[in-house]
Formats: sequence, structure tokens, C-alpha cells
Amino acid sequence: MKKLFFLILLSVVFWGCCKENSPVIPALGSGVESNRKVIVEEFTGVRCVNCPDGSAEIQNLMALHGENLIAISIHSGFFSTPYPENLYDFRTADGDAIAALLGEPQAFPSAIIDRKIFPGQSGRQLSKAAWAGFIQSELSKAPKFNISMESVFDENSRNLKVKVTVVPLENVQTSLNLSVLLTENDIKDYQLTPAGKIPDYLHKHVFRRVLTDDVGGAGIGDSFIKGQPVVMDFTATIPTEWKADDCHVVSFVHQNGPEFNVLQAEEVKMK
Repeated sequence: MKKLFFLILLSVVFWGCCKENSPVIPALGSGVESNRKVIVEEFTGVRCVNCPDGSAEIQNLMALHGENLIAISIHSGFFSTPYPENLYDFRTADGDAIAALLGEPQAFPSAIIDRKIFPGQSGRQLSKAAWAGFIQSELSKAPKFNISMESVFDENSRNLKVKVTVVPLENVQTSLNLSVLLTENDIKDYQLTPAGKIPDYLHKHVFRRVLTDDVGGAGIGDSFIKGQPVVMDFTATIPTEWKADDCHVVSFVHQNGPEFNVLQAEEVKMK
């Protein structure tokens, strides 16, 4: 009897773990809560000797939380100036504008979680030691929106079309924006590390550009009724040097200032 009870208990625990690692996203407009997804925006640069340690920590956190954690690596500031040996320049005007909007990092590694200023913090930029706790705190919150995306990329024209559908999971009365952007993963190039400059370092989740007209996002309204979707379309031409297979589209619903708190996010492969 004890053995039977143990086997039943073990199967329940195993099933619960499987469900957690393989979340089921409900159909749009179903009114069923979807899984909360969290944005981590890492500020980095090829001349930042401590930044590979931060990138490794983000990879560890992504392994822990799976698709519920979405990473964006923004190359901005002094440390992002390429070396003569670098094949690519990851700096962008959009990335600099995001850093100006949210606040420049004071030390590295540094990242912003869901664009929030958390209690006890003087700004949005957080040191590596704080990331795990604040990410877990954000993931524990029930989402107020569900986001889905359709991405269509034409290889010949390099034209990208993205449709974003935002569905309120409850009635919400506040002014919100939608931000949509592109990242590219696993770009091999030089990076400074504690062991010196490495020529074949893999740069992860590199921020490429925003698809919205402004880095602060596009307004989607100030009154939302449960189950009534908001749909927006975006287009872009993708440079030939970007590897389409490694590009992702990221979208998130957030407040439009002076607070920019992210309420929900989503990520899909561009191609």
C-alpha cells in the first residue's frame, strides 16, 4: 500500500514538473490566463570585460525559466565601441535611445527587468546579483494580457511582415504602449573577456532595431475590455548581413511613461 501511494505521489510530482516546463498557451480571447513572460534587457559591449559573465548568468536564467524569460542585449555606451578587429558594429541609434529613455548603467554587468524600478532601487539598472530574485518576482504575477505574433519573412525581397495580437485577460483602465523589436542570436565576433580578446565569442540576443515608430512604443489605447483584441501590423526590410534563421521578433505591452513597466511579452522566430 505504501509502495502504491509512493508511485502515485511520484507521478503527480513528475506530471507537475512536465507541465511547468512545457507551458500551454490558451487560445486568443479564451479568457484563460496565459503564462507570464518577462523581459530582461542586458546592457553590454565588446570592450566590457565583465559583460561575458553577465551574459552567462542570463543564459543560466533562461535555462531555468525557459520561454518565460526573453533576453535582449543592447550594445550602447563607451564599452560598445568596436575594436579594429571586430567584424560588426552592434551599436544602433535605437539602442542608444533606449538607454537614454530607461537610464544608463552605472556599472557592469547591468540589466533592466521588465523596465521597472523595483522597491528599494534608485533606478531600473540592476546588478547581476539582483536579477534572479526580481525575475522570479515578476514571473509570479498573473498576466493581464496575452500576446501572439505572426511573422512572415520573404527570402528574396528580405521583407518582413509582423502581426501582433494583444488580448486583455481582464478589464484594464490605463494608457499602454506596444513595443516591437528584432534581435539576432549567436553572432560570432571579438569580445573582451578576463582571458583577453576572443575572436569567436558568440554574442547572444543582440538588439537590432525597433519596428515601432518610436523606441517608447506605439500607443494601443487607455481602456481595454476582457477578450477584445488589439491588432497591429509592422513591416521592415532586413539587411542581408543579418542571419534570418537566428533572428527573433520580440513584443511587449508596457506603460508609456514616466513608468514603463512591462505587463506581458512574447517572442517568436522571425523566419
